[in-house]
Amino acid sequence: MSDIAKAIDGEIQVKEEKDKSITIESIAVSPETSTENDIAVIIEQKYFKSLNKIKAKALILPDALKGETSSLNCPVIFVKRARLVLKSLLQLFERKRFFPACGIDPTAVVDLRAKIGKNSAIGANVFIGQDSKVGENVIIYPNVYIGSNVEIGDNGIIYPNCSIADYTKMGNRIILHSGVVVGSDGYSYVTEEESNLEKAKKGNFNFNLGRQVQHKIPSIGSVIIEDDVEIGANTCIDSGTIGSTVIGAGTKIDNLVQIAHNCKIGKDCLIVGQVGFAGSVKTGDRIIAGGQVGFADNINIGSDVIFLAKAGVHGNIPGNSVYMGFPAMPYMEYLKNEKALRRMPRKHEKLEGQVKELEEKIKQLENKLDTSLRGALATKQSH
Repeated sequence: MSDIAKAIDGEIQVKEEKDKSITIESIAVSPETSTENDIAVIIEQKYFKSLNKIKAKALILPDALKGETSSLNCPVIFVKRARLVLKSLLQLFERKRFFPACGIDPTAVVDLRAKIGKNSAIGANVFIGQDSKVGENVIIYPNVYIGSNVEIGDNGIIYPNCSIADYTKMGNRIILHSGVVVGSDGYSYVTEEESNLEKAKKGNFNFNLGRQVQHKIPSIGSVIIEDDVEIGANTCIDSGTIGSTVIGAGTKIDNLVQIAHNCKIGKDCLIVGQVGFAGSVKTGDRIIAGGQVGFADNINIGSDVIFLAKAGVHGNIPGNSVYMGFPAMPYMEYLKNEKALRRMPRKHEKLEGQVKELEEKIKQLENKLDTSLRGALATKQSH
């Protein structure tokens, strides 16, 4: 217990001194399912009022709860930020991982002009092309393809079946998960005459109904991935058409993300699964894109913007804002519109009642008017 407190820089609270020496076997998956062998990390406020019901052997709690846990019988470690200490805690309990052995596997194909840094591990069936450079302490798992003139910094990990195209540059401490493709050709084509898409963008819908041959535009640029970037499984990052596609330092990209040619993604961004960037999108730093957010081409996004899941982004977005919906709009505006839409059925029902009421009153007025006219006509005829 004391070793855990030291590792996560926490303060222990125990009923008896001997409790500092208790053994913890595992981390609870959740407070509800914890057992008497676990330590549970309490992050969500919904558990704060029912700590006595948690079966864990010990708890990790935020400092804010100091003075409110005297009734607890189990040991407690207080920390400044419970979510943050989870990182160090998981490292303590992490199961042993198996890495390729240091050096070059006999089945790997490494060009004689390639340079491999000290203490790097090149796994089975890896290919490394001419004039490529791999830094120190890099782990490359089996079946990775690294083209020519590629530069990889120090202390990186590249998991199996990744493909890294020619002229790609990657910084230090990068992590590429299985199936990542870096530097594939950009999706760029041109027709000999103005295409139907070009016409539509101008508001001209007089389309050419014949065949339009698409000529491939070469991608002669590259990809630059800066320090401390992590890229999830089966994500694809296309090469720039002329310049470079850039992923800023510290950015974390989830699985199944598409980043097209010429994009410039800022620093410390979070890009969640199935997000798609069309060509030439430029983002500021620290943007967060929820699952399945789509970005149209040639738009600029400011820093510190949050896009909620499935937002469709079609234009430039200012910094320090939250957007959602399709098309994407400011969060509060979206909620206002959504509330208005949900009130529509009730308003429609109320309006229908008001219309019926008016129709009834009109009918009554018409009847009164008709009676008055008949009375006036009878009086006139009697004279």
